[in-house]
Amino acid sequence: MIGFKLRNMREAKNMTQADLSKDIGLSRERYNQYENDRRTPDLDTLLLLAKYFNVSTDYLLGRTDAPLPVRDVDRDLNDELDTESKWLNFLKTLSGDSMFYQYENIDEEQKLAIMDEYKEKLEKKKKKVEKFMDFSDEVIDEALNFAAYNQEQRKKKGDI
Repeated sequence: MIGFKLRNMREAKNMTQADLSKDIGLSRERYNQYENDRRTPDLDTLLLLAKYFNVSTDYLLGRTDAPLPVRDVDRDLNDELDTESKWLNFLKTLSGDSMFYQYENIDEEQKLAIMDEYKEKLEKKKKKVEKFMDFSDEVIDEALNFAAYNQEQRKKKGDI
């Protein structure tokens, strides 16, 4: 049973037994014994094979016909295709309580749109700040002093 599944998964990846055994650190002869059901993998090897093929050990053992992928929570949190993980990471990057928590129950498309818009606005702000970084401290101080003076003059005239 295990051998049949191992062979099908290996062939689906267009790999030889030698390629696969090299990838997982087993001898080709030993792996061949697993594929030909002459030997049953021990627990560590079973876990290694399940992780390599991204299936459950229950699938390899024939307890289920569904090759449910093994969940790797750390990978899922950083998976670029997983919108919910992107959303959670987005919320983590914001300091303190966020107004975005109110959008927890919106659909994935809306979450992606919110994140994209936020990133776009953040990039615009960064560009504005970068423009000022090109000026010397003296020029910035002079501009701030001029702005303060200009505001005082407008107050005197009653414009503000």
